Amino acid sequence: MDQILTGLAPNAVLFMLIATRLSAMMAAAPVLSSRTIPMRVKAGLVVLISFVTLPLVAAQGGAVPTSGVAIAGLAVKEAVIGFAFGLVAQMLFAAVQTAGAYVDLGAGFAIAQSFDPSSNTTVSVLGRYYNLVAVTAFVAMGGVQLLVGGLVRSFFLAPPLAEVNLGAVVTGVLERADDILLIAIQLSAPLLGALLIADITLGIISRAVPQMNVFIVGLPVKMAVALAGTAILLPAFIIFTNTLGAQMLSDLSSMMRATGGG
Repeated sequence: MDQILTGLAPNAVLFMLIATRLSAMMAAAPVLSSRTIPMRVKAGLVVLISFVTLPLVAAQGGAVPTSGVAIAGLAVKEAVIGFAFGLVAQMLFAAVQTAGAYVDLGAGFAIAQSFDPSSNTTVSVLGRYYNLVAVTAFVAMGGVQLLVGGLVRSFFLAPPLAEVNLGAVVTGVLERADDILLIAIQLSAPLLGALLIADITLGIISRAVPQMNVFIVGLPVKMAVALAGTAILLPAFIIFTNTLGAQMLSDLSSMMRATGGG
């Protein structure tokens, strides 16, 4: 243990900068930011990954500042980069949950909100289900390992001790934020179309049979359409989510290249 600490001492500032970027990423990234993962486990992962990454980053060279203000500025820069990295990854799951909320609104499930302890927010029924399916598919495809590996590679694209273009980070986050609504519509469009057809059909029936209470009949019909459509489209949903996950990782790589000026 003493030998490890002795070897770490000359690069203590660099170790702190690496850990700052990792910690900020874990605070916003999907799965890793979940409250169900104990803080000790997260802290242990940060220390372990930082320790393994340190020799590779230190080999790049660079002057370590001695001023406290300069070190604080580098730490803030690392926190911004790490948080932006995790935030862009989280946007995919925000889009999936938004798509589920749209379907819930059309099917009538929006009246049944539930508390999500992992995010400390209130979510809709299908929104929570879609998010769980997306997270499961992401973990199954090795997305967490790829996400951590992508952040480690970002230390070579945007080194901690080098000047980076933080404007590219902001631009990258805003560009991916624009895609949330588009992805949500793409995911929910088939079911929203089916629900619209169900509404039109119920409207025609209410005209043909005025004695029938269409509001009582319509709610379970639309719920059945939403649930059946979700089950039928589940394989396509998983494939589409995996495609979006791969695209998200590619976008993160592009954003880090732009940040480092490469």
